[in-house]
Order: sequence, then C-alpha cells, then structure tokens
Amino acid sequence: MLGIFWLFLQPLMMVVVYSFVFSVIMKVRIPGMDNSYDFALYLMAAMMPFFAFQDAILAASNSLFTGSSLLHKSTLPALLIPLVPMLTTVVTEIVALVVIVLATFLLLKQVSWYLLLLPVLILIRLCLSIALGYMVATLSVFIQDLRQALGLLLTVLMFLTPIVYPVSMIPAEFIPMNNLNPMYHLLDAYRAVILRGEMPDIGLVYVAGFSIVLLFLGIYFFQKSIARAKDFV
Repeated sequence: MLGIFWLFLQPLMMVVVYSFVFSVIMKVRIPGMDNSYDFALYLMAAMMPFFAFQDAILAASNSLFTGSSLLHKSTLPALLIPLVPMLTTVVTEIVALVVIVLATFLLLKQVSWYLLLLPVLILIRLCLSIALGYMVATLSVFIQDLRQALGLLLTVLMFLTPIVYPVSMIPAEFIPMNNLNPMYHLLDAYRAVILRGEMPDIGLVYVAGFSIVLLFLGIYFFQKSIARAKDFV
C-alpha cells in the first residue's frame, strides 16, 4: 500500500508545483474557476491520467531490457512483457481518480452520474498507451537514444496539450491542430465527467476509434519486429 502512495505522491507534488506557478505566479485563469483550489482540481483531472499514460510509455520502453531473460527463456508470449508494466499504471490512476473525485465533492460540492463513464475513459487511455507502448518497446531496442528522448517528447506533448492552460488560450490558427490531438479530447473527457458533470463531447469517439486502430497496428508492429529485437537484448 505504501508503494502505491509513493507512486501517487510524485505526480501530486507536480500538480502542486504547476498549480502554484500557473495560477499564482503566471495568473492563468480558467473560465468558471475563481481560486487556486479550483485550478488544482482542473490540473489534477487531466494531469493524473496523462501521468498514467506517460508512465505506461516509459515502462514499455524499458520492458524488453528489464525482461530480457523472460524474452529468451520463458514460454510466455512476448506480448506480455511490455503489457504487464503498462497495466500496473491503472492502479495508480484509479487511486488518483478516487482522490480527485472526493476532493471535487468536498470542495465544489458536486457529483455526477457521468462519473460512471470513468472506467470507459480509463480503458481508452490504457488502449492508447498499450498501442504506442508496443511500438516504443521494440523501437527502443533499435534506436538506442529513444529511451532518453522519450521523457522530453512526452513533456513537449504535455505542454502542447491544454493541460496547464485552457483551450481558450490557444490562438485560432492552431485550434485545428489541437483538435487532431487525441490527448486533448481524452483529457477533456476526464474533466467533463469529473468537474463539469456532463457528457464528453463527440471528440471522445474519435479518440476511441483512433486508439483501437492504433492498438492493432501496435500489436502487428511488435509481433513483426520482436524476433529481430531479441538479438539486441
């Protein structure tokens, strides 16, 4: 139980830091939210799922190296080696979401039946993570610097996605590009059901379809490249 607490503590501290920097120092304001507590909830509702996505990708990138003995000696399907560490991110995500929902109830005095959609959102997030994770797992074997670059790339993705700022701050000419970002629609769906108490918009359907297609491509890519990857780990 303490291990789960520590896994949750790091992203929580990141939320506290971002909340202070963006709401207190930079004076970023979210429509309909007036204080730093509201801003912290706004951040948590999107950052915690994003951190789960990030952790899954990073875990997948290391999985064939840490599980090389299983890859060579075990009769287990190779697909399970990246999959298991990616599945563990669901545990910390659920713990984080429970805390966020309770905080929303206590601070904003609201709860919605749309919270029942959270398992669907977690499943879509996991599907997208696994799809990209399978690709990253073998690419990390062939591209030696990829594991080091992933942290930077994921940080860039976080700041390109309206997580620490509202979508209203994005210049009009970049809105079409933002609408193509599946993470934007997915994280906004989390905010919709937790904070706004409403049905996610149609963009979630796009993310679900995109994730399913990408999952098949990810599995196909992994199965095609794993035999060659074994020679490098």
